[in-house]
Amino acid sequence: MLATIQIVSKAEVFIEGNSFSSIKNGILIFVCIEQNDNSTAVTEMVSRIINFRMLEGPKGAISRSLKESSEEVLIVSQFTLAAITDGGNKPSFHKAAKPSEAKLLYDEFVTTFSKLFSRVKTGKFGAYMDISITNKGPVTFNFKT
Repeated sequence: MLATIQIVSKAEVFIEGNSFSSIKNGILIFVCIEQNDNSTAVTEMVSRIINFRMLEGPKGAISRSLKESSEEVLIVSQFTLAAITDGGNKPSFHKAAKPSEAKLLYDEFVTTFSKLFSRVKTGKFGAYMDISITNKGPVTFNFKT
């Protein structure tokens, strides 16, 4: 499982030109389900993200975790994180899980995350989305389980 996290002052998902979901002051999580991922990977990734100290603390240094914050979270499925780009001129996505399998684990990821952190919004799995992001810092982290 892969995740790219961006600290944002705002993020909004548009589907077919209509606003689908949005957050202010929080984190945007792009999550990718790979072949052979399972419920254990979901639990581990959720725990790592919620407990990782990636937010500004009282003295301005990065010292707070999401669980210690009042931030919002936007979770978006992004299979292209699994792209293999180190050969040729075209990406290969053979490491990404099949859509039917990925959807089940993506839903489990959102459910598990929402049980531990209540301020969660999502994109729409499998939809073509336009995403407007105002990255703070910029601060971006990559995770792999």
